[in-house]
Formats: sequence, structure tokens, C-alpha cells
Amino acid sequence: MLDFNKFKARLMEFLQSHGLTYADLKASHKRTGYASYIDWRADYNKSFKRDFEKIERAIELYNKALPEKDMLAAKAGLMDVYLRIGSLASSPFDAISYDLTRVLNNKSFNWPSFKKGYTIPSKYFHKEKNEVTQERLVNLNIIRNILMDLVRSHGVKDEELERMDKRTRNLIWGINLKSDFNQIFNEKLLALQIAFDAYEKASIQEDLRAVRAILQRIRLINFQLYNFSSAVRKALVNACLDERFGPDFPEDYKVPAHYNYEE
Repeated sequence: MLDFNKFKARLMEFLQSHGLTYADLKASHKRTGYASYIDWRADYNKSFKRDFEKIERAIELYNKALPEKDMLAAKAGLMDVYLRIGSLASSPFDAISYDLTRVLNNKSFNWPSFKKGYTIPSKYFHKEKNEVTQERLVNLNIIRNILMDLVRSHGVKDEELERMDKRTRNLIWGINLKSDFNQIFNEKLLALQIAFDAYEKASIQEDLRAVRAILQRIRLINFQLYNFSSAVRKALVNACLDERFGPDFPEDYKVPAHYNYEE
């Protein structure tokens, strides 16, 4: 199981073994130079599962409202999807990536150096794992299909979807809507699950060189998951804010009660 809480607890043990207190973990301190984005007391497993459940309910709202041509309710569903995707991007993915960057660059931890050609010992990795065991993940390709149907039905051409921001060199729409969202996301989650397990084993063995290398891998994977989630969110924001795709909400709009939607 992809266990964010177990990883956080093990990371906290490591930080505290280097003299950091819980107060140090909550805020920036001149003495430690450490500032944390991770919410150390939050239940990340629960919030991760809750965000996916809310995404699923928001997609259900969209699918119910669209046949009724209730574009306001459908738009409300899409907006809630991008809010929850944004929540995932921020925490846990960005929070973990940010904190590990600070930890790995902090000289006070006295990280061991890598010898030329160093690789993480294979004994720390589960060879038999080939799929994500996290339960109740949303089929993200449903989001892709919704976006593709939406842009096609309003005459958006491939040229617009492929246009790049001249400053950032990122797609204006955030992500290639023809890509397999599930494959991208699930492959990264599997890699993260394997890395979390490897970090646990290396920590128990007090193999600090492997710990450093695995934390670098965990930081990178979380950064990639943050970028992916942010890109999907960008596409959803474009769809919700573009006047071609639906009317603006009237003041104090509420989703009609017959959808039984909990906002």
C-alpha cells in the first residue's frame, strides 16, 4: 500500500535524530535553516483517499448534469475536480518534494558522498511489485475524455491544444490531452510505492548512502507527480474559465438539490 504516513514518520525520526524538534519542523528557524511544507500531524493517507473520492463524485455530477443540458451544474463538477486535483498537487506531492529538497541540500545532515558509479543496492527493492495497490483510484482517463469531448464539441483545433507558452515553454493547455493519464499517474505512484518501501528498509539498516539516494528518488517522483497533477488542473481550469465552454455562475449559485451533491 502507498503509505504516506509511514514515510512521514520515518522521515521525522531521521530529522529528529539530527537534533530537530517538532517546533523546528513546523517553521523556519535561523538555527536550523529548515522550513517545512509537510503537515506532520495530518493524515496524508486519509486526505489522499478523500481527494480521490471527491474527484469521483464531481465527475458523477458532471455526467449527470450533461445529459440534462444543465451546463452550470456540469461546470460546477469540473471546477470541483480541478480543486481536488490542485489539492493533490499541493499536498502531498509538492510538500514532500519541497521538504526533501531542503533536507538533501542541508549540509548539517552530513550526507555521505557517492562513489563513482554508485547504485542503490537491489536488496532494498520489491521485485515482485508490478501494480499500484492503493485502493479506489479514480480513472483519470475519464477526465481526459471529458476534456477531449468538450474541446472537440466546441471546435478547438489541434493547433490550439499544441500551442506553447513562449515564456514557460509549457503547453497552454497544460498537458497533451491525447496522452494516457492513467499510465502516467499510475507508473509514478508505483515507483513512489517501491521507493517508500526501499527507504524503510535502508533506514532500518542505517545505510545512509542508500537513504540519501532513495530520498533523491522520492523527491524526484513527487516533483513529477506535482507537475502532472498541475498540468491536468491547468487543462481543467482552461475548460472552466473559457467562455466558449459554458455560462458564468450567477451570484450565490448552488448545485440543484436533485443531484444530491455534497459541496
